[in-house]
Amino acid sequence: MILLTSEPFSFQKTLLIALIGAIIGQSLIIVISWIKKEIDLSRKKKMILDDLKNQEKILDELTKKYLELKHLFQIRETDQFTSSVFHILHLDIYQSVAKNELYAIFKKNLSTLVDIYKSIDFLKSQGPYWVYKDYLEKSELHLEKKKNDDNHEFYCDTHIGFIEIALKNIENHLKTIMVTKSKIKKITD
Repeated sequence: MILLTSEPFSFQKTLLIALIGAIIGQSLIIVISWIKKEIDLSRKKKMILDDLKNQEKILDELTKKYLELKHLFQIRETDQFTSSVFHILHLDIYQSVAKNELYAIFKKNLSTLVDIYKSIDFLKSQGPYWVYKDYLEKSELHLEKKKNDDNHEFYCDTHIGFIEIALKNIENHLKTIMVTKSKIKKITD
């Protein structure tokens, strides 16, 4: 015959088992949350890096337009210039990621990333179209002032000054593009 002996119910053992179960459960929750966060940050990093590569291609097109406009200014055939406003440059993806997440993703490169997107914002607002438009507005205003002057030449010193200002702006913007592209390479490599 087998005797079954039962130990008395131990409240302390039950409490210990419950505590161990709670610790295991909380540990699993913490690990799963950490994994989800890392996956999310990885996805956001890939999204931003893909955006930077896309922006780099757009900056190449922007460079071509600036060089075209520069050439037209140099040969004084600015009426041949046609351009889109380059609304394709954008900050949407960068702005969609919280700053604390950007820091968690890019850490020491965060300031470089911020510089890149500030430059992109600047270039978007000061593209070839705007340089050309500024030149046209100044030259048309000058021509309006000189319309009754029979001795006025179209390419007077003032008009040439407007062209030189436009050329200087183009050079500065091309330098900004070059620096921005080198920063993009630094982050995406």
